[in-house]
Amino acid sequence: MLNIGLIGKTEILEPHVKKFQRNPDINIIGKASIGANDSLNSFHYQIPEINRNELIELVDVIIIDNSSKHTFQLLCDIVKKSKHIFIVEYLNLTVEECLQLIKLSNESRSVIQVTNLLCFNPAIQWLSQHLINPAYIDIACISSEIIADNTLVSLLFVLLGVVGKSPKKIEAVAFSSEQADSNFNNVRLEYDDASVVTLNYGKMPQFNKFKIKVYSSGMFVILDFANEIYLNNSIPFTIDSVYAVNEPDYFINTIIKKCKQLNSIEDYLAVLNVVQKINKKISQFSL
Repeated sequence: MLNIGLIGKTEILEPHVKKFQRNPDINIIGKASIGANDSLNSFHYQIPEINRNELIELVDVIIIDNSSKHTFQLLCDIVKKSKHIFIVEYLNLTVEECLQLIKLSNESRSVIQVTNLLCFNPAIQWLSQHLINPAYIDIACISSEIIADNTLVSLLFVLLGVVGKSPKKIEAVAFSSEQADSNFNNVRLEYDDASVVTLNYGKMPQFNKFKIKVYSSGMFVILDFANEIYLNNSIPFTIDSVYAVNEPDYFINTIIKKCKQLNSIEDYLAVLNVVQKINKKISQFSL
């Protein structure tokens, strides 16, 4: 049984914590709330409030968001006490801070997982287990909303899990139209095993598309997430329940059963490095 504590804003933590509560191997003992909440509900009151420092001492695992004014220092303090961390938002950490946090976690053997539900999508899990490298992967993610860095981080997390490594070469271009209220980014990632990924993402009003196409030895795959259509060599297939992985359960099993980490702080650092390189290249088109 693992004792779990919460640090952050209740409304941000709640949907993640409710998933954890279904796991019989955990016991949520308290929370240290951050900031005021105008919409307090029964969930907020059913978990006792505990002083932050005392809470960290009492638990094995901390579930935390990004709302603390000193998130990096707080994470370091938690890891120094050999506690495990599940982070429900992407962090605003520098490369140097990530490296320091990795060093501390290696010394304390703390498990740090950064949430990314997309990585646990059954279709993504299927692709991760069936992909044959080298491969050509085409990803299109177009939305009526602005595609922020968080979306790019999420997609790169997926690629890291599927391809298994970071790219050796990155090219990126960007286009925008004020009249159409649209922007489009094209990224080309090349890997040392000859795999190539093209990533197209951006904003287009009244448009929603998220599709992954994969061309590899013996497999032509289309994963159309918006319409829930999955094809392998032009043959429709369904995603078996064996590929459905629960993110909180995976994290708990990583601690208890020593399973391979997924979306670790090391993975986050690798993704952060790629994001910085992409944004640097794209910034040249917005001068």
